[in-house]
Amino acid sequence: MLNSLALALLIAVGASTPVSDPIPGVTWNARHVEHLLNRATFGARPGEIEAGVAAGPELLIDRLLNERADIEEPFIEPLTEPSARAYKELSTDEQKLLKRDYAERERRQQLECIGWWVDRMVKGDDPLLDRMTLFWHGLLTSSTEQVNRSYPMVEQHRFLRRNALGSYSDLLYGIAKDPAMLLFLNNNSNRKGNPNENFARELLELFSLGIGNYTETDIKEAARALTGRGSSRDGKFEFRAGQHDGGVKTVLGTTGKLDGDGLVKVILQQEACPRYIARRIITYLEGVAPETARLDDYAACLRANEFQIKPFLRKLFLDPEFYRDEVIGARVQGPIDYMVGMTRRLGNQAPPLVVASGAALLGQRVLAPPNVKGWDEGLSWISTSTFMQRGNLAGLMLGIVRIDDVLNQADLLARNNDAPMEPASDGSMQGGEPMMTSEQKEAMAKRLRSGVKGGFAYDALRRAQEAGWTPSINFTARLQRQGVTSDAAIVDRMLDDLLAIHAGEETRAQMLAFLTNERVQLSVRDGKLLEGGPAVERILRRLAHVILSLPEAQLM
Repeated sequence: MLNSLALALLIAVGASTPVSDPIPGVTWNARHVEHLLNRATFGARPGEIEAGVAAGPELLIDRLLNERADIEEPFIEPLTEPSARAYKELSTDEQKLLKRDYAERERRQQLECIGWWVDRMVKGDDPLLDRMTLFWHGLLTSSTEQVNRSYPMVEQHRFLRRNALGSYSDLLYGIAKDPAMLLFLNNNSNRKGNPNENFARELLELFSLGIGNYTETDIKEAARALTGRGSSRDGKFEFRAGQHDGGVKTVLGTTGKLDGDGLVKVILQQEACPRYIARRIITYLEGVAPETARLDDYAACLRANEFQIKPFLRKLFLDPEFYRDEVIGARVQGPIDYMVGMTRRLGNQAPPLVVASGAALLGQRVLAPPNVKGWDEGLSWISTSTFMQRGNLAGLMLGIVRIDDVLNQADLLARNNDAPMEPASDGSMQGGEPMMTSEQKEAMAKRLRSGVKGGFAYDALRRAQEAGWTPSINFTARLQRQGVTSDAAIVDRMLDDLLAIHAGEETRAQMLAFLTNERVQLSVRDGKLLEGGPAVERILRRLAHVILSLPEAQLM
């Protein structure tokens, strides 16, 4: 059954004729479609690649940029913790009950938002919007671990989502008065005569300009401009005029009675700003930083379009450089990519919080980046132990690994976390040697703690276990519908369906040997495996588990 994107593309193809060569030097084919859908969305489902090839790049890209789904968001209310006076009037037992009730409501609202967002990623109703929301969440970063309130974090997510494909200018103005951000970076304590520089420093360094494009004096003056901005008790933006420093400041060469909005205006006028944002977007989507001349071109694109993101992405997705060989299939999947992409390719109706928990166990918990720098990308996601845990989670999604085994591995990871793997000489991840600084080890350990008892992922998986969740997959029926019969055809189909990249001949030969051996033990001849009864499904799931545990399965 075709999903919404594939169906929309096929309908559109019938009403239009794609341009024959819109990307110079790129002959549009399945490899390019899959690459685009891996990077711009969360992977392709059956039918999407064929439809994308038929549509051509311009039509597919326009659909991704402009097709907005009418999706109802969950209701989230501002929760105000009971005051100290309210607690004082209660007995000790009543205080405990009140605190427990408040904490449970906070937890429930946060989980509802996480589950809703991950469900959207898996369903792919608005995939590019979700992809860019995740990007901005990792760049304009706040964490529920420090904010400690569900409402402002959910509202920040909604703000990022509303503007993810809009204007970076709007994003920067908005994040400078976002309640979750102001709480996260201590701007509630930033007041006239006693400025707190935390938010000002990250605004310049991580959100807009990058290191080397401002001075310590700029930070001090920017902090004065941001005085008085804070969050109310119910998690809404609050400007405290009496705490604002209305005096003259000089920031980045501009002098005046700058307030928060005036500061953002000055930042957006800097040449370093579009260069910084262009570099971050390109590096995120391609996996490598752009060369200087190309970065200059894309920074100019941002500036010419007043920081609008859609024209920038359209230019990038139609750029031959985006489809160069060293980029396709060379980016390590982050945990969200791995879990969401795997769920989509399996066609598995897994509970969204199970998918989100798997990502959290691998170090990427949405709404809770490890620090203000967001998540490290690339090879930092992969260590010997997390590589093993990815295989465990693939087994969990296939129904052949127990939740207890996944959680035991999570506990081991949190206590004895090892280093990310360096690539081998051939560029692969096999044979790599660990290398990690003490700071990186602590950051990784922090990312993995949600898997220990009492953590988000631990609790969510236990609840799924208690509810009796098991994966619903039928590879046998799927392959029969596709008319696949021989061992070689089964292996080819499953490699194509389950991997985000093309498998090499050596990998294909290994998978074929595995399947042939399993079939021989079942005493069934080649071409008749799918007629072998219930044991066949178990064999196919084991094959899928091996495929999803391959080094190639970690790439996109």
